[in-house]
Formats: sequence, C-alpha cells, structure tokens
Amino acid sequence: MKELSKISNEEMDTMTDKMSNYFLRMIKKDFSDINFGILEKRLKTKYMHDDHSVMVLDGRNGVRIIVDHGITEQWSEINCKTEIKIFKKCGMKVTDYTIAKQVYSYVIQPEEEFYKELEKIPDREWLNMTNITRTISQDVLGQIEKTASNIGLTLEDVLQLMSENAYITELRSKKKS
Repeated sequence: MKELSKISNEEMDTMTDKMSNYFLRMIKKDFSDINFGILEKRLKTKYMHDDHSVMVLDGRNGVRIIVDHGITEQWSEINCKTEIKIFKKCGMKVTDYTIAKQVYSYVIQPEEEFYKELEKIPDREWLNMTNITRTISQDVLGQIEKTASNIGLTLEDVLQLMSENAYITELRSKKKS
C-alpha cells in the first residue's frame, strides 16, 4: 500500500468507496434502505471497538456527528469521507463537514420532513427557545471553548448545538407521546 501522504484524490475516493461498501454490506446486502438508527448504532459500536470517542448532537440543521479518533489528519479525512459516503448511499443528505488533525465532524439529515419543519421556525424565535449559556458555569464554559477549538468550531457553535440538542430531544419526546 502507498504511503498515505502520497495518495491522490482519485485513490482516496476509490478507497473510501470500497470501505463504505464493505461497512454497509456487513449490515445488509441491499443497503439502499438502511435507516439512520441502524447506522448510528453500528458506527457507535465501531467507534467503541476502535477506541474512538463520538458525540451525536441533534441540531436545527440535522444531526451533527463529531468523532475524535486520535490519528493523523489524512486518516481523519479518509474516515470522514467514508462515513459521508455511507450515509449518502443510504439516501441521506450530508452537509457541513470539517476535518481537523484528529477530529472530524459532519451534519446529516436522516428525516428530511422533521428538519423542514424546524426550518420554518424564525431565527429569533429559535435562538430564544434554545439559549442555555446562562446556566453553565465559567469553568465549564472554558472547557467547552477549549474542546470547541480542538474540533474546528467556536464556543458559540458548540453552545448552540448543545441547546438545539436539548430542545429537539424535548420536541421528539413530545412527538412520541
């Protein structure tokens, strides 16, 4: 195998395509209808097995997946692009991906209809519903800011994601009732 530093974009695309196909075929031969819940569970199992940590936050624009796996930026890129292909091959929209040295993140929309409804909420109303910064201590805010910069986001981005996740979790629980 070539040294990773010498892999072309075409070779990376071929590699990530093969890796995503392999992952999906392990779940189901016809992977066109695999849902988000199954993929999330399988990926979390894989992360745990490979000693990676992951955060899955449900936000206004979709589900943000953030993975810290402690290896090089190029492997981060390979893993991120492989996972994006996994979700796309199952018919889900993937946006807003960020690749850092040991961390990558991306947003998917597993339930398009649910997120289209959230988009109808005006920004000002949304921000008022999801404001949680006043309930977090300064020490914890400092740690969150440090973590945010490590994953290529701002403190405000992470706080917004946390509050959106709390709000959407509440929304989903009301919907199930």
